[in-house]
Amino acid sequence: MKIVHYFPTTRLTEGGTVRAAIDFCSVLARRGHDIVWLTCDDTDVPDSWKNKEQNTPTITLLGSLQKAGKRLTNKQIAMAGEVMKSADVAHIHAMWMPSNPQVAKACDSVGTPWVLSIHGMLDDWCMDQRGLKKQFYLATAGRIMLRGANTFLSTAEEEKRQASRWLKHDNVAVIPYIVDLEPYKELPTPEEAIEAFGQSDCPTVLFLSRVHEKKSIETLIDSTALLKEKGKQIRVLIAGTGEDAYVASLKTRAESAGVSEDIIFLGMVVGDLKLSLYAMADVFALPTQQENFGLVYPEALLCGTPVIGTKGTDIWRELEEGGAVIAPRTPEAFADAIDLLCSDKSKLQELGVRGRNQMLKWLDTESVAKRYEELYNKVATGQEL
Repeated sequence: MKIVHYFPTTRLTEGGTVRAAIDFCSVLARRGHDIVWLTCDDTDVPDSWKNKEQNTPTITLLGSLQKAGKRLTNKQIAMAGEVMKSADVAHIHAMWMPSNPQVAKACDSVGTPWVLSIHGMLDDWCMDQRGLKKQFYLATAGRIMLRGANTFLSTAEEEKRQASRWLKHDNVAVIPYIVDLEPYKELPTPEEAIEAFGQSDCPTVLFLSRVHEKKSIETLIDSTALLKEKGKQIRVLIAGTGEDAYVASLKTRAESAGVSEDIIFLGMVVGDLKLSLYAMADVFALPTQQENFGLVYPEALLCGTPVIGTKGTDIWRELEEGGAVIAPRTPEAFADAIDLLCSDKSKLQELGVRGRNQMLKWLDTESVAKRYEELYNKVATGQEL
């Protein structure tokens, strides 16, 4: 099949949507499909794609978004339409990109059916943030996103439940992301991360995600302070980037709490070093207010690192089956969970094995990819789901 995936940027700093889309395209191309990655920015496109290696996606670059409001020009829309003309199906990622409705209309203009991955953007928490503005958008420029998609794609029943309030039809498929498991075939080792970031005598807690207010990094800082008051020291590694002012506020908070030396900001960490960093950590902790699939959770578990998360994550039930600790988003709860896990090395190891095995089973590339292939085929041929 020829499948076109669209998202306006390929910058990994944009978060999980880009990472997920890259995995979708990589896996489907390896399975013999004609995959086109349609985008306006190829910054972090894998080198294998750029080098046009066998069984990799074709990149179609529309050019940068220079029109006001990050919208496509008429010329770019025409280019998108030409690409869509020969596609069996198109897959558009995310809700709020102003260019996405334009690409959806380009699909409609050439008769190409399209599906929409919601990526958690209609979750209750998300719709509470600037809610009136989002509702206005969905009633105007974004109207086609709710009405025109052949199928809406959600990653968990919890996401479907929350999104259904806004969707205009009930053609909603629940399938986890296609996660490229190739890098996890062998359990990553910590040596590269130890060399880069040093080793600690105290337990290492890893946060790896966008450094953003909704991730509640303040909870980890305060948890660290609570544990320190009890004579229990931990090292917290913050891997990710964010707005300078917000990062500065977190550093100030850590200093005020007396844990500035225990909270270490690493910046963006990617590739093999990222996997090694997961392996080096004793625990992965993300006290998020909202997360859709939260790729970092499965990544940590696939590296054998136990996870502490919250019910703000749509896949929290699936994570819990893999031994993840799902805790209230408070400093006290996270401090208790960190202390409980890190005080029992055998329990840590047991949870690491359990989590990895559960993720390898749940996210088995073959079975998940087949589910998407079946869906694409039904959409392309006009069959009912």
